[in-house]
Amino acid sequence: MTDAYITGVSSTLDREYDLPERDLALHAILQALDGAGAEPTDIDGLYLPKPRPWAEQGFFSTLVSDRLGVAPDRRLEVYTGGTSGGNAFHAAVGDVRAGRVETAVVAAVERNSTIDTADYFEYILDIFDREFQAPAGPSVPGIYAQSLQRYCHEFDADREAVAAIAAKNRSNAAGNPAAVFGEELTAAAVLDSRPIADPLRLLECPTPCDGAAALVLTAGAGGGSSTAPVRVSGVGAGHATSHLLGVRDGSLARFPAVGTATEGALADAGTSADAVDVFEPYAPFPHVEAVITEELGLYEPGDGAAACVRGETAVDGPHPVSPSGGCLGRGHPAMVTPLLNYIAAVGQLRGEAPIQVPGAERALTTSEHGHVDGVTATVLEVDG
Repeated sequence: MTDAYITGVSSTLDREYDLPERDLALHAILQALDGAGAEPTDIDGLYLPKPRPWAEQGFFSTLVSDRLGVAPDRRLEVYTGGTSGGNAFHAAVGDVRAGRVETAVVAAVERNSTIDTADYFEYILDIFDREFQAPAGPSVPGIYAQSLQRYCHEFDADREAVAAIAAKNRSNAAGNPAAVFGEELTAAAVLDSRPIADPLRLLECPTPCDGAAALVLTAGAGGGSSTAPVRVSGVGAGHATSHLLGVRDGSLARFPAVGTATEGALADAGTSADAVDVFEPYAPFPHVEAVITEELGLYEPGDGAAACVRGETAVDGPHPVSPSGGCLGRGHPAMVTPLLNYIAAVGQLRGEAPIQVPGAERALTTSEHGHVDGVTATVLEVDG
């Protein structure tokens, strides 16, 4: 089996872009290729999350191929909600490892600024169960608010400790020039923000934004990249027996798909969660980050939020989580977020992150969709 290496990355992120999705994606791809020391003609695999329905262009991968002037052997568009980027990336890794592809590009783009709130709400309702859930008109924050209520009730978790996770990530983002937000926050300020879905507050909800990202995966660590190549050492995935509203016959405060996915990725990498130096999870709400650390076995159920208050998930703590700011600080274009997590992890492993974890050699990222019922997990390492 051939090892797959990330040799080039690029991203762009802001509240709003006037450029069409095509131009944003092409810019990210060309920048990533330049970082990898590669040319468009080197691409023999192109992998993308399928753009949202309101994107200006359908059959997006063929348009991108046309504009780049390439005819890759493998071309794939994936749609699995928030895990789309993670599944596209894993498909590329699988093809590189199997020798079907030598140079793969994984790219994603999203422009949330082009759709109004009412239309976005209708789109969201379509992803819920059409017979039982959608007629009730649930919202994504509403679903996560239910799990937060259960988390606090079941484990007697301190509400201010949960808010401290959002404050930590927004403060991390203040040191990340690529992030959407730039101010530090306290847990008290988070809890003082207006309610969105009880008990969630505005500053505990991710802000939709526009963005694009691209990564170049190559077979082996060679190529023209002038920076340290990062090896994809482990991949894993999991999906609960449910659809959006928590696990079947289980607690809304537990996300077993996270445990399944991360266990698979860590086993593939031949390592353990304790040996990971930095975590960049897909955590659109603060208690999700806490539960992820618990599912990883780093903390007992209900202790993940308290661990943040103790400083254990800070950049200088034993288990740094979301140094980039994550979904809550960096910004959250859902189709792009999994790739942004990979790019943040690559920056850490190269020693180039704006908020650097000293000596980081191994990172773990996740992606998720629909109340964490479906999850991908990836372990990245820097050799030498």
